[in-house]
Amino acid sequence: MRPRPGAWLGLVIRAFPRDDPQASPGDERPRTDDDPVHWLVSGWLADADGIVPRLPEFAAIASPDRERALAELLAHLPPEAPVFLTTPERVDAALVAELVLAIDRNLQPWHRDGLRAFIEARRDADRALIRELYTDRDEGFERLRRRLLESGALDEGDGNEDPPAG
Repeated sequence: MRPRPGAWLGLVIRAFPRDDPQASPGDERPRTDDDPVHWLVSGWLADADGIVPRLPEFAAIASPDRERALAELLAHLPPEAPVFLTTPERVDAALVAELVLAIDRNLQPWHRDGLRAFIEARRDADRALIRELYTDRDEGFERLRRRLLESGALDEGDGNEDPPAG
């Protein structure tokens, strides 16, 4: 289902939770239990065909709770704009975090560390999902290959090796 033209898709996702009160390398101060949870917010405007672009219209970071993050999302939208919340399964939340890293000059080193960890975790999850859902394996080809190998008509080194992992 496509959003109607002029509608907004909004994302609010927890970027990094409170940590143990330990300093990370490069921190100007140690983390404390009082450091709030931080949320990423972003919005995509559907075009005249109901298509949303890859890059959001805006990306920001908010704290200390989900309600404040929702308020931050709404502050970026036109009044009375229809908005539909989406999930990180539908948009690239790591890209949103990369945008915030690139544009927010007020981030502290521990914000940047938290966002980098978020990006890496999302990319790891994406890679795992790709490995799970996608393959170049064709069962008919695999049966033919096994028969040729068993008959000796095909040598293991004939270019049919699995590609390197990574």
